[in-house]
Amino acid sequence: MLSLKSKSPPTSGRKRVEKHIGQPDSNGPIGWLLRLFKSISTFVLIFLEQGAVHGLAHLGKPFLHILEKLFWLALIVVSIYFSVVLSFVSWERYQSKSTVVAIEKDHYYWNTSMPSLTICPLKRIYRPYLINYCSKNGISKEEDQTELFDFLESLANSSYFNFGSIKHSDNVDSLLDMLQIKPENYMKIIYNLTRDLTRLDDTELRVRTQSNLEFLRTYQTLTEYGICYTTNSFISSNLTASLLLTGKQSPLDDFYLSRVVHNVRYGNLFDGDITYSFIGFEPPITIFYHSPYETLNIAKYQPLTNEAHEYETFSIEIVTTKDFKEDTTISQRGCRFYYESNLTHYSIYTKGICLQECRIQLANKLCGCIPHFYPNPDGPRAKKVCHYKQLMKCFPRYQKLFLEFKEDNNDKTGIPCYCEQNCVDSKVIIEHRQVLKQTQKLIGSIGGLIVVKRYPLVRFSRQLLFTFTDLLVSIGGTAGFFLGFSVLGMVEILYFFTLRLLWYAAGRR
Repeated sequence: MLSLKSKSPPTSGRKRVEKHIGQPDSNGPIGWLLRLFKSISTFVLIFLEQGAVHGLAHLGKPFLHILEKLFWLALIVVSIYFSVVLSFVSWERYQSKSTVVAIEKDHYYWNTSMPSLTICPLKRIYRPYLINYCSKNGISKEEDQTELFDFLESLANSSYFNFGSIKHSDNVDSLLDMLQIKPENYMKIIYNLTRDLTRLDDTELRVRTQSNLEFLRTYQTLTEYGICYTTNSFISSNLTASLLLTGKQSPLDDFYLSRVVHNVRYGNLFDGDITYSFIGFEPPITIFYHSPYETLNIAKYQPLTNEAHEYETFSIEIVTTKDFKEDTTISQRGCRFYYESNLTHYSIYTKGICLQECRIQLANKLCGCIPHFYPNPDGPRAKKVCHYKQLMKCFPRYQKLFLEFKEDNNDKTGIPCYCEQNCVDSKVIIEHRQVLKQTQKLIGSIGGLIVVKRYPLVRFSRQLLFTFTDLLVSIGGTAGFFLGFSVLGMVEILYFFTLRLLWYAAGRR
């Protein structure tokens, strides 16, 4: 007899189903996210255990209480905060307070440069040139030639303090129209009708500078007082009338080929009294003295004179240490060398030339044009040049504003015009001045005489006090003090989140 036994159904499939009820599928997106989170948390814990930054290791220890971890986290945040703040203080010091001006006293080793002179003769237009120019353009009447001469001469001698005295008439307007002389051509016409007094054939009549039996270079320069002559200057070769008006430098004069010539005359304690004479001018003239690193300052107006002048001077220089320029930026040192120009009308920089550009911008803003004696670049940066009637009408109203950047005597702040100092410069002090009368009868001309009898015992030197190495040491010391951080610690962090992370993701754990 067969016994029938009931067979229970297999339970393995049911158990597998029961096992997965209420649990995420390990092959689904949630399971993938869980595995990713676990891998990331494991990697972070491994990093914390390395202890590249002090205190991080405590955050990765599983047996510490949550309050202990919060305590260490707060300490780490505070330390990072003060480390960053003090590092920025060091950076700010490096950017704005890294240089100093020190006083040097080893005067036995110095060669001090003599002051520079710029002389502006009142007789600028050469009448034979004008007559020849008028004859070529059909102006034959002597009265017309005389009126045109008076107009151009007064225009050539005009500046911010005397624009209102330009000689003009209705006939002058018709002559300008006939000759097609536009305002932008004023200065070129004046230049073409002016002799370069440094290149006269007669060496006894030409403008020249002598220091004993040696010569100093003299240039015909373009200034805010028109065409003048500058000697004993480091920058005058960049401000010549020919270069600024035609774009070409005049060739060197053969007169100096066989003579000893200096750009600037130096002297030291062992030289004793040194002098140079700047002669060759017909009266009247205006004499400006200034630093050999600068140009004349039109705001310091000098009156016309019919006699030569002697200036007994004393100069204090400010210099820079070796490699000062290479180790600093303009914003760090707060000064510029002459070849670091940021100007639009001039290729070199000095504080005086920067002030000239401020006047250019101010004139263009107030009067809608600029005076004729400024170089005007081509292209979109070119500005409209004033008609002489605009010079007479607009500029006298703002005379003090243009010269001193102040609207009145009670104006304490003035118009903002920021110009960096010259990195290398000198302060010229006139200790004694006298008129040399009857000079023209003696030598046939007048001019200026510079005498140096006393030499400075101190001078100023721009020096780098806080170098880039000091910056690294300061930031590194701050990070080490607050965080126990070092260069190797930074390398560990970079290594851990680059190469180590790559190997970790590849399965090498």
